Amino acid sequence: MVDSDAGLPAAWHALCTQLAALGDELAARDASTDDPAREFRHLSRQLVLALQSEIEHGDPTHPSFHRYEEPWTQWGGPNPDNVYTRAVIDPTSTYRVTGTLAGVRLALFSLLEGDMHLGQYGVFGEVASSDLTADADGTMELWISPEPHEGNWLASHPDARFLVIRQYQCDWEHDRIATFTIDRIDPPPDGPPTPTAADLTTALARAGTWIERSVEFWYEYVERARDALTHNAVAPPGTPKGGAPNIAYGAGWWDLDPDQILVIETDRPDADYWGWTIHHRFRLDSGDFANRQTSLNMTQAYADEDGRIRVAVAALDPGVPNWIDTEGQPEGMLVYRSIGTRSRPVPHSTVVRSAELRDHLPASHPVVDDETRAEQLRRRRDAVLARYT
Repeated sequence: MVDSDAGLPAAWHALCTQLAALGDELAARDASTDDPAREFRHLSRQLVLALQSEIEHGDPTHPSFHRYEEPWTQWGGPNPDNVYTRAVIDPTSTYRVTGTLAGVRLALFSLLEGDMHLGQYGVFGEVASSDLTADADGTMELWISPEPHEGNWLASHPDARFLVIRQYQCDWEHDRIATFTIDRIDPPPDGPPTPTAADLTTALARAGTWIERSVEFWYEYVERARDALTHNAVAPPGTPKGGAPNIAYGAGWWDLDPDQILVIETDRPDADYWGWTIHHRFRLDSGDFANRQTSLNMTQAYADEDGRIRVAVAALDPGVPNWIDTEGQPEGMLVYRSIGTRSRPVPHSTVVRSAELRDHLPASHPVVDDETRAEQLRRRRDAVLARYT
């Protein structure tokens, strides 16, 4: 990290030096990843996100919501069913958030300390859209301030630095995604100033730190998970320490030959939301979820006549509805979660060869041919890209 007094050229040079060192580190991993293109693409995406966050959206006096965890700016295991936005705040100030919730399935508004890879784990308050008062057309206001405020209010905290909004889009083609605005109220500021050299010097240093720690932290995180998780099985659902009791998570690690399929069978959870997704080794991203079926949720998964959900995790398309595509990767993390959960079914897993798959499925389980899959993926891509237009 460079001192802001060292000047803008030095800050730029320091950032480039950090990126060069990270590139050398990724190149040294080639023997284990066997896919340097994925690693360097991930690094470039981290660069884009960090620069946007720090230079364009880093001023709590003039806050603006910034989308992240899009298909092209992933980090830290995003949920493909979430649309993520956040804004920086000053915890001593008062802010007003406005938007229209009509057609939104669920949105969670949270005050956070920062990002895990920076050692900032604090969650200081959270409210769901279902708990907010809105007008007849769905229009709502949410106030964030250290002192109580009339109407919908989220109490600030001295260590809160981000307001994060997660919108759950289960039906990707029909659930509406709201647009929110945020304004600082005390006092209403003038328009945002043009960044100075000192501002950019600080922002570049922060961006470099963010990228470096993100790449290193999540690499180490997923390697620890690889050692800790049972391979080719998923653990029973549980609630992490400090988590809400109505939220459950479970995870496993697939480790498959190209001709092997991990078949997971489970009862349908009784929950407001549930879904499955993969997270790739080394990066902990969620794959190309716009173009590949790397995830399934409660509106997308097929239930057999007995009401059970049968998922097939595989590198090659096995011709079944609930295929989760590993994108050809031989191993990685598989995660499932439920929110508003009233039951916690325990999944059962088995590994089969491709030719044996139908022996493990009901006779009525559908066959998905190439034409049907292509149409399914076309609609998936269109739905995801529509979120960000």
